Amino acid sequence: MKPGENHKLGRNDPCTCGSGKKYKACCARTEAKFSQGLKPEREVWRQQARRAVAGGDFSEAEHWFRRLHSAKPNDPQVLAGLGQSLCWQGRRREGIGYLLKSAKILERQVSKSGDPRLILELSGQMMHWGEPLPAERLARLAVRLAPRSPAALNNLALCLSRIHREDEALPVSRQACELLPDDPGCNILLATLEARLGRRDTCLARLQHVIALDHDPDQTARAWLETGVVLDQMGRYGEAFAAFSRSAEARRHSAKLAALDRELLFDSIRQSHEAIDPLLGRWPVDGVVNDGLPVPAFLMGFLRSGTTLTEQVLGAHPDVLVTDESGIVHELTLELGRISGVTGNQAQAVRTLEVEPLRQLRQFFWRRMREEYGDDALCKQLVDKNALNTLQLGLISVVFPEAKILFALRDPRDVCLSCFGQAFAPAPATVNLLSWQGIARQYAAVMGYWLAIRETMPPSSWLELRYEDTVGDFETAYRGVFAFLGLEWRPEVGRFHERAKGRFISTPSYAAVAQPLYSGAIARWKHYENQLGEITPLLEPFIAAFGYSG
Repeated sequence: MKPGENHKLGRNDPCTCGSGKKYKACCARTEAKFSQGLKPEREVWRQQARRAVAGGDFSEAEHWFRRLHSAKPNDPQVLAGLGQSLCWQGRRREGIGYLLKSAKILERQVSKSGDPRLILELSGQMMHWGEPLPAERLARLAVRLAPRSPAALNNLALCLSRIHREDEALPVSRQACELLPDDPGCNILLATLEARLGRRDTCLARLQHVIALDHDPDQTARAWLETGVVLDQMGRYGEAFAAFSRSAEARRHSAKLAALDRELLFDSIRQSHEAIDPLLGRWPVDGVVNDGLPVPAFLMGFLRSGTTLTEQVLGAHPDVLVTDESGIVHELTLELGRISGVTGNQAQAVRTLEVEPLRQLRQFFWRRMREEYGDDALCKQLVDKNALNTLQLGLISVVFPEAKILFALRDPRDVCLSCFGQAFAPAPATVNLLSWQGIARQYAAVMGYWLAIRETMPPSSWLELRYEDTVGDFETAYRGVFAFLGLEWRPEVGRFHERAKGRFISTPSYAAVAQPLYSGAIARWKHYENQLGEITPLLEPFIAAFGYSG
């Protein structure tokens, strides 16, 4: 879910703190305990904050948490609630400050004894918002307080796994599974750790145990998915595709997916096709960009095309600041609606733009970047990385006609296969990725849009980067990228995988980019030629257009 999007939080929904538990068994309990002993007006404020969070109105939640904070400035529960509310609004930098303060107070209060539940919840929050070091520290404190708690052990194992310390995570995860031998979440985490450490037979047996128990439909679907990943690694391709299909079928019946509009993405792309072309070139670039603001770069492409790899390489350069799935372009679309007065039709909103509102949008973008990433956003070459920004390329081209667009490419067949083997969070941009035909249809729509809009852009403003080239000749490929950005080559970028270890990476590629480049992900589609037959007609125009024929 993107910051600012509304959702209804039910008691059986996953808790927004990122702990992985249901809300009723997580923050709802802590909130109930927190309310005990409050003065009457503060209890009203707490109830109002809780209702706002449950309704997805994080601006309202911020208001009530700030009132509580003014009355109890050092209460860790209040600080955590305020931090979460800010993070969900996209004000991550400010929100993290409150979460860190909450963590410090909790560590002092319960360093020797105390209830580990709030510590666990806060650890989950810190990991969710990309702060692995304080998350790990809190996780270890929770285990120290409750060494026989499966939740504490599993949380610590999860923290360690996300920062690529599988050897340390494995024994902790085993302890959790020994205490809860039939828990699907504990077993799936242990199975993924076993797979990464080469213990595939043990991993498969564990996943089959989860599938056989079938305690939770979502977890069973995840077990089928991880089974497919391991079978693919073992060269059992027919079985792997069957497992991916079972996982996708199970996930398609999720209530969360049923509520999503499967045509929203396609309607949006059609509107953009109709509206953007006449707007590009509507005003001279010099007349718009002569505002003293930096020149941004954007890294995008279809999902699973290598954007995370390139993000890590670019981030290893001392003169580059690269974001990890920033939502600021999404915020820009909301600001466009506010300025134009047009909502629900971005193309129509863009048609209303004149030079002065356009400059306001540019200033909004850079103000938000500075708020989230500090002065480096203005002093270094900013590269805003988000694969889904491809859907906003028309707006980006209108607001930033001088921007550099770095577009990640990969063989369309490998892209579709990789998407089929991933569990994406439910969203309008991912709801169609749960069927073989749906993936191909979405690929054709998005990449058809790219092919159309790149023809309207100056050739010097965009560069396509093929994943296969980065693996085949890393230095040549990335020398070209840095030259495109106007930066000198730095040999240390070749050690990007060393930098990735110990860092939180939000995308599914987090494990792959923490190791040196390997060629195993190239031409995987050849193992699935029989299955590809039904979607090849949709992909053939793009296979040819991007030079992947043969």
